Amino acid sequence: MNISILWTILAVVFSYARHMGQTSRERAGLIAELQAAQHALEVARQRDAELAALRERERLARDLHDSLGHALVALSVQLEAVQRLYAVDPTRASAQVDAIKDLTRASMAELRRALEGLRTPGLGDRSLQQALDILGREVGARAGIEVRCQVAAGADALGPAVSETLWRMAQEALTNVEKHANARHVQVCVELAPHAVTMRISDDGCGLPPDAASRSGHYGLRGMRERLEGLGGTLTLHSNGQRGTLVEACLPIIAGNRQL
Repeated sequence: MNISILWTILAVVFSYARHMGQTSRERAGLIAELQAAQHALEVARQRDAELAALRERERLARDLHDSLGHALVALSVQLEAVQRLYAVDPTRASAQVDAIKDLTRASMAELRRALEGLRTPGLGDRSLQQALDILGREVGARAGIEVRCQVAAGADALGPAVSETLWRMAQEALTNVEKHANARHVQVCVELAPHAVTMRISDDGCGLPPDAASRSGHYGLRGMRERLEGLGGTLTLHSNGQRGTLVEACLPIIAGNRQL
């Protein structure tokens, strides 16, 4: 065999082997980068979930302080007043006892509501679509109303904190519809934009009263707003009197709030 041909063959084989080695090293580097990115993503998801849980605990602590804390102070003051009144005006004292009973019942109802929120499981392994569908079926069966859920494609890829907040918003809003709206139909709609996600919950019920947002212990609107504002979001209420209510929650989508 001609020496030049042999050297050519050896050169080709060597070049191919070198190319394969370089390709193998590049592939190994890419795999290592992907593994590092996946680990960073898992850490970010865990941190996101922990932050959501912390915000929820802080919100619950504020609710308990503002509602039960103030109620207990009021009960203490009223009991002292009753103790003094019984000696001089038994009738007024008896009326005051009735007021204390009402306040106690209201405080117990508020405590039960807070405990129900603690016992309610979060999204867990469910997607936002699955969780909203289940919630809609449960509320619909319980209240005898039609609940339709429409979730945009891609919403299930939102981060844990955003998904959990949206689901809690729907839970609170549907509870309000069930308790207060006397509605027949409810629509839950989740829409995605490049940098924001919006949830709209509309019903054909009796509408919110003008002072609903300022009522203490009613409608849970303050808690809904605090949840959203904790993630940079906003809550908007639209009430058309006898023509129903629209609750609109908007949250920004920033780095870390969308899963890859």
